[in-house]
Order: sequence, then structure tokens, then C-alpha cells
Amino acid sequence: MKIGKVLVVATFVALVFTGCGIKTSEYNVSADNVEQLRSYKNVKIGVNEFTAVNKGESSILCRLAETVETPNEEAFEKYIENALKSELKMAGIYDANSKIKLSGIVNKVGASTMLGDAYWSFDINVSSSNGKNFDIQSKHEYGSAFLAITACNNMGSSFGPSVRKLISDILTHPKFPELIK
Repeated sequence: MKIGKVLVVATFVALVFTGCGIKTSEYNVSADNVEQLRSYKNVKIGVNEFTAVNKGESSILCRLAETVETPNEEAFEKYIENALKSELKMAGIYDANSKIKLSGIVNKVGASTMLGDAYWSFDINVSSSNGKNFDIQSKHEYGSAFLAITACNNMGSSFGPSVRKLISDILTHPKFPELIK
């Protein structure tokens, strides 16, 4: 009888504290980023492949309970690369054949769901085909929650806005104009 109760409790705990993963949303461009890009007159920019120290990483564990992952398990570096392309396209300055091509190395993607300290963080080296580059650390804070499922859902839904902030931080970096000359 004791074994039966233990199995029931173990099954219940397994069902409550595990899940099939939380997907982040598809990337949506930012009007502010597009406006910033449109301020660069008479320039066309392409994007080369972004790479990563942890190549192919597409998910992060949330509170040891859920996996938060990108849509279609797209690698973080590819998500960021595609986000930048989307912003450039919306601004009307993307040209795959441009001599100026931006790329990046994603050194680290981090996240936290701690109450009072929930965030996504990125450490990236952004470079240009002209030989110029700079490092950028971007952090986007968001509201967390006490319950793991709510905190993990918040983490998933805040990934897109965090990448929008990362792109904004890149575009407004003092060295960004050097990359597109």
C-alpha cells in the first residue's frame, strides 16, 4: 500500500513540475529601431551569419521546471540574426548584396526569473565587413512571479522584447556608425 501511495505522489509531482516547454514568440520589429535605422541616409546593409560560443543553443531552463525555447528550436544566434535582418528590411535599407555586412558572435545568453530580478541578458561582439567591431552587453528586465509556471511564461513572452532592446542597444551604440561606413 505504501508503494502505491509513493507512486501516486511521484506521478503527481512529475506531472505538476514538468512540462513540454514554453515557446518564445516570433520576432516583431520595433518602430523605434526602424526609425533609428532610417536616420542613416544612403546606406544599404547586409547581414552575414551570426555565430555563438554555444552554437545551436535554443533553450534555457527556467526554475528547473520548464524549458523556454525559441520558435521552431531556432538557435539564439539565428534568432538574433533574423531579428536584425527584419529591422533592416522594415527600414528599407537591407541589401543582401551590399559591401557592408554585419555579423556577430553571441558570447552568452543569460536569463533569470528571480522575484525582483527577472531579466534576459546578452553578451555579443558585433562586427562589420569593413573590419570594425564592438562588444555589447544588453539586459532587459521584466516582471517575474512567485509561481514557477507564471514566471516561466513571463520569461518566454519577454524574450522578443529583450531581443528588440538588444537590437536597439546595437543601433544606438556610439560605434555603430563606424560599422556601416
